[in-house]
Amino acid sequence: MYLLYPFIRGDKVLFMISLEHTPEQCFAREEYQVEGKQWAEGMRKSAEKLGIIVHGAYVCTTEHVYYFILESDDFKSISAFLSPPMLTHHMGKISPIMTIEDAYQLPFIDR
Repeated sequence: MYLLYPFIRGDKVLFMISLEHTPEQCFAREEYQVEGKQWAEGMRKSAEKLGIIVHGAYVCTTEHVYYFILESDDFKSISAFLSPPMLTHHMGKISPIMTIEDAYQLPFIDR
């Protein structure tokens, strides 16, 4: 239950997301450049439409990994945000996170 505490309270939750692709699936490849660029150009508008706050969107080109810090009160919107081509080209890890200070405010922590 405590792992879901932010969701139960109805607060917005931060998500740390990493999406890794193979060199063969890279958006820098000629056959994927158009769809990758279209997704990137529409990313912020899509997030706004879905009620997501983008705190950060990064890529490590040498490791073929995208990193996002997103805020939402709905995991379904996170999934919609990462719709194709992102999840079709990548293996992903989506983790709900909180600040260290907030973690020490959880109800099971002695005060």
